[in-house]
Amino acid sequence: LKPSQWLSVQELQAIPAVDELTLERLENMSLEKGAELLQQVYHLSQINHDVEPNFVPSNIQVYVPKPNGDKIVAPISEMIQRLKQKQNFGQDEVTIIVTGLPQTSETVKKATRKLVQAYMQRYNLQQQQQQAQKYNSESEEDNKRQRTSSEEDYSEQAKNANTNTGDIIVIDLGSTLTNYKRYAMLDIEKTGAKIGKWIVELTSELQLPHETIHMIGQNVGAHVAGAAANEFTRLTGHKL
Repeated sequence: LKPSQWLSVQELQAIPAVDELTLERLENMSLEKGAELLQQVYHLSQINHDVEPNFVPSNIQVYVPKPNGDKIVAPISEMIQRLKQKQNFGQDEVTIIVTGLPQTSETVKKATRKLVQAYMQRYNLQQQQQQAQKYNSESEEDNKRQRTSSEEDYSEQAKNANTNTGDIIVIDLGSTLTNYKRYAMLDIEKTGAKIGKWIVELTSELQLPHETIHMIGQNVGAHVAGAAANEFTRLTGHKL
């Protein structure tokens, strides 16, 4: 069918170009309207086009959050040298998070922040255990008093805590996906292969055991993380 056979002239004129369609615009629409617009854009983009993913970000920003709230920020090509200067980096676990949505949206920023904070809290549980010991060393008289529910929850969490510590690396792929066209045209395999090669270099330069490296991804970043892990395995024979 020609577009004019299933869309009115007014509807065709109202449809944005693929590179003008942003996450913020979709976020401000109802679910039904957003889905309808995406469907229209997708089908129009297929007309007389053999669409092949061709977007591969050139130099993704990477950051390493610190417990005090600061970050080490650098392009991926420079981050390994920066990490060499960080004392005790990678001494235990290293979790690599690949973002997959533009960070221009407050909703996405909040989701990413919560994800990073969850891993920061996980790695700070050893400190929580030490604080829990303070509760256990209280005088017998203090122990007899009725604890609040928050104290009980805190002590239980600390008692069951995993004492592993570690570092987090955030590969901010999402910030390169500034519009829907880039998101839709992202070459997952090639982008993942670039990140996989970088992880090989990271483990080699910093002498990190591959067993301590963990990868997770957000949205399309999960697919890229999978491709990166496959490339790492292809190059080293080891799985992440």
